[in-house]
Amino acid sequence: MSANDGKIDSFVRHGNRIAHYLITAFVLLAGQLLLRHVEWQGSSQLHTLMELAATLLALFVGAMALIRFFSQRDDQFLYIGAGFLGTALLDGYHAVVTYSYFQPYMPSGMPYLVPWSWLASRLFLAILMFVSWLLWFKHRGDMTSAPKTKTVFTATALATLCLFLFFLVVPLPRYSFEEVIVHRPFELVPAMFLLLALIGYLYKGDWRHDSFDHWLVLSLIVGLATQTAFMPFSDQLYDTEFNLAHLLKKTSYLLVLIGLLISLYQTYQQLRAETEKRRRGELLLLERAEALTKSESWFRAVADYTHDWEYWVAPDGKMLYVSPACERITGYAAQAFMSGQVKIEQLLSPLERMAVVHHLREINTLETTELDFRIVTQAGEERWIGHVCQPIYDKSGQFLGRRASNRDITERKLAELQTLALTTALHFSPAMVVITDASGNIEYVNPKFAEVTGFPAAEALGKNPRILKSGQHPDDFYAQMWATLTTGATWTGELINKRRDGELYWESASISPILDEEGVIKRYVAVKQEITEKKKLEETLYRQANFDALTGLPNRNLFHDRLELALKKAARSTAQLALMMLDLDYFKEINDSFGHDAGDELLKQAAERMQSCIRDFDTVGRMGGDEFMILLEGFSEMRIPQEIAQRLLDELAKPFVIFGREGRVSVSIGVAFSSPQAMDKDALKKQADIALYQAKEHGRNRVVFFKS
Repeated sequence: MSANDGKIDSFVRHGNRIAHYLITAFVLLAGQLLLRHVEWQGSSQLHTLMELAATLLALFVGAMALIRFFSQRDDQFLYIGAGFLGTALLDGYHAVVTYSYFQPYMPSGMPYLVPWSWLASRLFLAILMFVSWLLWFKHRGDMTSAPKTKTVFTATALATLCLFLFFLVVPLPRYSFEEVIVHRPFELVPAMFLLLALIGYLYKGDWRHDSFDHWLVLSLIVGLATQTAFMPFSDQLYDTEFNLAHLLKKTSYLLVLIGLLISLYQTYQQLRAETEKRRRGELLLLERAEALTKSESWFRAVADYTHDWEYWVAPDGKMLYVSPACERITGYAAQAFMSGQVKIEQLLSPLERMAVVHHLREINTLETTELDFRIVTQAGEERWIGHVCQPIYDKSGQFLGRRASNRDITERKLAELQTLALTTALHFSPAMVVITDASGNIEYVNPKFAEVTGFPAAEALGKNPRILKSGQHPDDFYAQMWATLTTGATWTGELINKRRDGELYWESASISPILDEEGVIKRYVAVKQEITEKKKLEETLYRQANFDALTGLPNRNLFHDRLELALKKAARSTAQLALMMLDLDYFKEINDSFGHDAGDELLKQAAERMQSCIRDFDTVGRMGGDEFMILLEGFSEMRIPQEIAQRLLDELAKPFVIFGREGRVSVSIGVAFSSPQAMDKDALKKQADIALYQAKEHGRNRVVFFKS
C-alpha cells in the first residue's frame, strides 16, 4: 500500500469515528426526548440488581485496565483501573446501603441515600477519568514525574473509605428539587469532569488511531449524556430517567471494557507478529551461517586477492590469518605477521602510538571500531591506514576473535588536508569570497563577506548575489559582465553594491568561472575587496583638484578642460558656444566694510544665483577672487546668451543679506562667441576679457558682447 493510500485510509477512519461520536450523541439526546414521557417505574430490588451488575462490571474493567498497566507500564491505565476499582466499591456500597434491609441502620432515608451515593460513585469515576488525561497532558510521557503505583492505590482506598464513613455517620441533605426544571442539579458536577475528560481525550488525539481511546471517548459521551440528559431530570426514585441513567452507566462501563479487550487483542496480535518475524529472522541467520560455512574456501580465495590488508586475530592475540595485500601496503610479507616476527604496533607512527596500541590490545571488546592512523613502512615511508575492526562469532554465538580490514587512504588524507588548508585560508581571508553554482545560487561565503555586507552565511546561502544589487549600474553593465563569464573568462571590475542595512559600498571584484573536464561551467568564484574608503579618498582628491573649496563650483583647471572639450564639439557642429567672463562690482568695498567672512558668504550666494540663471548643461566656474566664467553650449539663437546675461544682471543686482546685514553689488559681463578666429580657449578668453574691460569702462553693471 502506498503512502497516499495510507493517508486516505487514515482520513476515512477518522471521519468514521467522528461520525460514530456524533451519531451516539444524537441517539442519546433523541432517546431522552422520545422516552421522557414513557412511564417505567422500577423498584428497590431492580435497582439493587442493576447496581450489583454495575459493581461486577466495574471490577472487571478495573482489573483489565490494571493488567494492561502492569504489562505495558502506561500510566493512563493506572488511573483508569484505580478509578474503576474505586467506582466498583462505591457502586457495591450504593447497592447494599440502598437495600431496604439496611435502612434502619443508616442516618439518612432512602430518598437521600440513593441519589447521594449514586453521585459519589459517578463523581469519583469522573474525577479519575479527568485526572488520567490531566497527568498525561502535564507529563507527556515523562515517567520519572508520574506518581508511584502505591500512591495511587492508597489515595483510591482512602477516598472510598472516607465516603463509606461519610454515608454511615453524616445525615444527608435534600438532593432533589422538583420545583425547578433540573430536578437534580448536583448531577452536573460529575458531568463537568466528564466533559473536561472528553475534551482532553479528543485533544490528545489518540482516538484517531488507538482503539482503546476511541471506545473510551464513546464511553465518556454516554457518561456525559447520563449526567446531563437523563439523571438531572429524574424527580423521584426509580422513575424512567432514573432507570435509564442506571442502564446507560453500565453501557459506558461496557464500552470501556470493549476498548480494553480490543486493545489487548491487538497487543496480542502485535506480539504474535513480532515473534513470527523474530523466528523467521533466526531461520534466515541460520541459513546464512550454513551458507557461510560452505563458502569458507571461497572466502579465503577472495581474502587472499582482496586489495585491502585483512587479518583475523584469535581471542588470545595470535594471528589466524593475514592477507597477502599487507606486503604491498607495509612492505612486510604476510608470514612475518603470522609468525610474530613483525607486529602492527611496531609500524605505528609515534604520533598515534598510544591510542592505537590500546585499541589493538583490546581484543575481547564487543564493539565495531573504525579509526584512521599512520604507519611507517619497511621503506620508511609514512602512510595513512583506514582501519575497521569487528568481533567474529560462530553460529552458536561463541566469540572467535576479531577481524580487521586495513585500507591505504594516504591519497584521500592528503586531499582532505589540502581541502582543510584551502577552507581555512578562505575562512580567514581578508577578502570576501563567494562561491555560487552554475545558476548563480550562493553555496559558500566566508566570514569577511558577512562582516562587509551584513548578511550572515545562513541567510545568504541559497540566495542569488542580486541581494547585493544597488541599482547604481545600468543593465548593460551586468550584461557585459555575464557575457564575459559565460565564455569561461574571468571578469574584473568595480561595483557599487548594497549592504543588508541598505548602505551602499564600493568593491573591487574578480569573478572566475570553474569548468569541469568537458568545459562546462559548474561554479563561479568571486574574490572581492571593499574599496569604499579608497573611492571616498579619490572623490575627495578629485574635488580638491577640480572644484573651488568655497563655492563648490568648477575651478580654473576643470573649467578650462570643459571649455576645450566644448570647443572641439562646436568645431564638429553648427551650434554656437559662448564664454562669459564676470567680475563682481564693488566687491572690495563689501570685503573691506563687512570683513572677509562676509565677502566669502557673498561669493557663495553669488555663485548660487549664477547657477540659477543658466541651463542645466551650462557651466559656471570660479577663477579666483570675485572673477567667474560661464560656458554656454548648444544654442543657435543669439537671444539665449542675451537672456541669460540679463538674468545675471538682474539677480546679482538684488541686495544680499549677509549675517543679518544688507549689502549690494553688481556685475560686469564680457561675452565672446566661438568663431573660426576664436576656436581655442586662449583666444576666446582674450576676447571675453576685452568685452569685460569695456563693460567696466562704460560704467559697470552691464554686459558687453565682443565684436571683432
